[in-house]
Amino acid sequence: MRDLVVREALKAMAGDAAKRLRELIAGGEQIPYDVEEQGAGAPLPQYVPLTERFIGDHAPALLELDSFGSGCAAIESAGLARPYLGELGVAVPTNERKRAELAGVAFLCRLWQGSTDFSLDAERVANAIAELEAQGEAADDEIEVVVPLRGLQLPITRLELATATIVRADTVEVPAEARASEGTGAAGWEPAFLAAARVSAGEAADGGAEPKADAGARAVAAFRELITTLRLFKAGSVSLGPYAWTRAGANRWRRIATGAGRSRPGGYRLVEQELGDLAALSRTLAYRSSPFARSAAHGRGASRALGRAISRFEAGLERGVPLEALNDHLLALRFLLEGGGPAELSLSMRVAALCAEPEHRGETKAIVDRGIALERELWSGEPATAPDQALTPAETAVAIEDLIRAILRDAACGHLGSDLRSTADEILLADGLAVGEGAGEQRGGVEEWEALEREPDAPLEEPEPLEQPQPLEPTGADPVDRWVHAPVEWEEATRATEPAAAMQVPEPAGRIRVEPRPHPEEQNVFNAQPELEPPTTTMEPVQPQEGLPDQPQGRLAELLEERPRERQQTADRVAYLFPRPDTTEWDVREISYDRRRRARVPAS
Repeated sequence: MRDLVVREALKAMAGDAAKRLRELIAGGEQIPYDVEEQGAGAPLPQYVPLTERFIGDHAPALLELDSFGSGCAAIESAGLARPYLGELGVAVPTNERKRAELAGVAFLCRLWQGSTDFSLDAERVANAIAELEAQGEAADDEIEVVVPLRGLQLPITRLELATATIVRADTVEVPAEARASEGTGAAGWEPAFLAAARVSAGEAADGGAEPKADAGARAVAAFRELITTLRLFKAGSVSLGPYAWTRAGANRWRRIATGAGRSRPGGYRLVEQELGDLAALSRTLAYRSSPFARSAAHGRGASRALGRAISRFEAGLERGVPLEALNDHLLALRFLLEGGGPAELSLSMRVAALCAEPEHRGETKAIVDRGIALERELWSGEPATAPDQALTPAETAVAIEDLIRAILRDAACGHLGSDLRSTADEILLADGLAVGEGAGEQRGGVEEWEALEREPDAPLEEPEPLEQPQPLEPTGADPVDRWVHAPVEWEEATRATEPAAAMQVPEPAGRIRVEPRPHPEEQNVFNAQPELEPPTTTMEPVQPQEGLPDQPQGRLAELLEERPRERQQTADRVAYLFPRPDTTEWDVREISYDRRRRARVPAS
């Protein structure tokens, strides 16, 4: 498929370059020559002009031309610079701008090779352009496929994405029927855009075990992946046209059906600031290790659920109005977030955890709850109760569409892990610990954990001696009978609180006596008792002693069996506080992911 923009840009560049080179010759510059022998029997040598050297030496003067910059940009955007330089045997620079400029100089050198007048002969120009365009032609085992894109409008004429190239229809050489804007959703004055791709007809599957599907089917699959990327990127109405055109090599174009359905009314417009983000998203989704690529390859588990959710999301976008797509979008959310998970939270709470910050989760949860109520109303016919200042049904459907788009986009890129239920629950648990008992202001500092450091040369302080308590002297009593010894402070406190009246004390016969030592009879009894064995530290079975009858072990065995049952009952009561995580499908790209990441929802 030849690019008409490249052809026109090269013609303009050749005209301006010829004019500038003639001015240099008129100003005194000379074209160098080389002398070659004509062969045996030739009386005179042949002078060969080195026009290529002359053009290369005066390349800085050519770079000042506006048309030269436009022609080089067209060559690079069409992907012709690298193969063209490689065909000529010139080292290819890695820098795109230098590569394009070198390709433009090489084109002028090939145009006026062996010429000294820098004429613009139509045949010479056509041959030079054909040589350059031949580097972009499909190989014998490749087929080209183009398909119109309904509703798409770009501010540029060409956009390279991972699976296909988007070009303006009037800038490439395609059938007139494919260039027509009728049926594309564009106005009569707006251009139509095409998606173009090349597929190898003899390409084999990974490992060479099985051949891939038909080349045309693989091209249509690449275009559908392009449409999915556009729909996940932003809101809008975009879809494939009903027919695509294909050809192999230089053969004629043939029309094939795509089987794509119509999208809802509206359009899909991109501004220049969004093109870079769209290209980055396309490259991310095209990686084989991304969840989106695994779901497209009929993956299992989480990848399969993601594929079903994306399919249901796109089915909703093909409905006539957003309210009719409410059931599809809620079903896509249920595929990913309903049921299971460590905390077994509700669908609306998990959507709020993934799409909103803590201070805005209540609003997001209310939107999802409102959508579920509207879905129930559509099923049963009973009107749902709406709170004051609630969104209208149409606004609720649009809001839920934005939420599911944000979740699917981040999940397809791998930002939310393999299990979105666990990711949402962990985000809520982490935020709960941040404001609950695990908050930093409640945990306090670590000063009390640190030991007091003492200077090595500081002397140790001597502790102050404790005051010895003064015994109370008994009055008018037998020295054998005495009161319990008490500190002096007790006596002073008692004197300060009691009145000045005389203290009444019991008679010596009624006083409490404390004997300093036991009587000899009691001491004899204590000495007669046998010495007991020290207690054991573990639950060991008691060994029978000699001379004593065998002691039963039944009660001890019952106690040992009863304790594990009590521990199990306690564990069952608190099991809900420590839920066991579900089995996780480990993947290298998903070992670490940002649990604090929020899905970006465009502001309405």
